[in-house]
Amino acid sequence: MLNLAIVGLGRWGQNLVDSIESSQTVYFSTAVTRTPSKVSDFCVQKNISLTDDYQSVLDDNNIDAVVIATPHSLHFDQIMMAASAGKHVFCEKPFTLTADQAGTALASLSEQGLKVAIGHNRRFAPNTLALKNALRSNSLGQPIHIDGVFNANLGTSAGKWRDSRAESPAGGMTSLGIHVIDAFIHLFGKVSSVNAQSRRIAIDIDIDDSTLVRLNFENGCSGHLTTIAATNSFWQIRAFGTEGWAECTNLDKYVFHTMDKDPVLSNYSGFEYPGLLTIKSALESFATDIRGEAPFPISPEEIHHATAVLEAITISAKTGKKIEIANI
Repeated sequence: MLNLAIVGLGRWGQNLVDSIESSQTVYFSTAVTRTPSKVSDFCVQKNISLTDDYQSVLDDNNIDAVVIATPHSLHFDQIMMAASAGKHVFCEKPFTLTADQAGTALASLSEQGLKVAIGHNRRFAPNTLALKNALRSNSLGQPIHIDGVFNANLGTSAGKWRDSRAESPAGGMTSLGIHVIDAFIHLFGKVSSVNAQSRRIAIDIDIDDSTLVRLNFENGCSGHLTTIAATNSFWQIRAFGTEGWAECTNLDKYVFHTMDKDPVLSNYSGFEYPGLLTIKSALESFATDIRGEAPFPISPEEIHHATAVLEAITISAKTGKKIEIANI
């Protein structure tokens, strides 16, 4: 079994740990957090050793890889340290906050022969897999347009690390919208340009809560991304083609509707939010890649491209201008 260290043990870090309790492939032996006293009971319960010294974990030859679930602005330095120490890296999204940082970090890992993965667990959801298969088989005809929505109430982050325009540029993009970007790349390919609008309307903390993005794809298709950071949680992806449309809602619902037939609805039990089964699949796929059995389904090139798209959106949101991804 692959021995992992979790770096950052907040709400999502604990979901990562919980997701693989029954895994026969990976396990967490160690956790790193800035304030160990906050999670000591959790670590005792999970039989995980606890430290605030990241370097000591990197120096431990028994640990195969690190799983980074810390604030976004810390990712780059933590990935670079892991690469220097010869550790494989699974990083929560966004990988870094700039394309230059992503390129440098990915190159450093590659030069050391290390594997890299990113926590886009929605790629492993059954409804996303169904939509990808529909597009791959041309069941929807020629792709035309894709819409994506990811909303949540980030007002609960008041006083926490997300309560910052540095950590949450363009509102919900770094915590929510980046998932939509990855889904778009997965389903429709590379993005060529973006035009964003982002502003604060209702949220009490000083981040934007309404972010809208128009996207053009290299294949000529169009897209639209919405992330609202001051409402209840909602995820939806809908792809349109010349023969019909298909839609993923949350992680467990799927609708497939072609021109000549009634819509077909599917529900996937056990994949309700937070989708621990999808998180488990992502971590086990990371292990499979490390063992050389199959590559992680999100390539380093896609990680780099998604980071460039995210950076372009934040620039467009500030300037009001259309941004070409090639210029990032």
